[in-house]
Amino acid sequence: MTSIAESREYREYGDAPYGGETYRRQPSRRRPGFMTAPFEGRVWRESLHMLVNLPVGIVTFTFAVPMLVLGLGTVLTFIGLPVLAAAVLGCLGFGAMERGRARATLDLDLRGRPGRRPSGDTDRHGLMAWAKAALGSGAGWRSVLYSVLMLPFGVLSFSLTLTLWITGIGYASYPLWQWVFPTYVNVPGLQLYENDGHTVYLSSVPQIAGVCAAGLLVMFLTPWVVRGLAAVQRSMVRGLLG
Repeated sequence: MTSIAESREYREYGDAPYGGETYRRQPSRRRPGFMTAPFEGRVWRESLHMLVNLPVGIVTFTFAVPMLVLGLGTVLTFIGLPVLAAAVLGCLGFGAMERGRARATLDLDLRGRPGRRPSGDTDRHGLMAWAKAALGSGAGWRSVLYSVLMLPFGVLSFSLTLTLWITGIGYASYPLWQWVFPTYVNVPGLQLYENDGHTVYLSSVPQIAGVCAAGLLVMFLTPWVVRGLAAVQRSMVRGLLG
């Protein structure tokens, strides 16, 4: 039975069994308050992780899917199985990279040796035996699934994170750069809408204050959206790469 002290350690450090392995999150910190969340280093690390998801997803997806299509399309020939095995091994490499990235920016430290490369002696057993060993790796196929899912999740996390931060910071700072429009663009302010020749610009003091307030609201809500995306990412890493 787990002792009270061990249970307390699990709560504090996030150790938990998962598929025969354990993972460790860094010691829990005070949850950021609403007013301090945009200035927390953790939030900015998670935001960076969400932004990097898109290029990572493009790389993993464009590797995994063509390799799978090629391997499945030639599975009846002698090159099909080695191509599929190479796809699995490549995705295992991506999985190792993602575990390192999660450790650095999401405070998620997977322990043990999940996703080990299938061992095979090609000189002694032959290429096909090595390929079958790779294809029999459950961790390898979970890494393949992770590599494919990273593209849609990368698009979502990148788009939400970038759009919300730019919108929040841009509108919150609108009083600081509103002068650019009358000075250089010959319009009184940021255009709100135009309908039948009637254009509304955000130029009066109440309008500028309203834009600033809306931007501040978005800026202070954005960290909680990022935290939700980070929680989804941790679940993906634990479930598919742990």
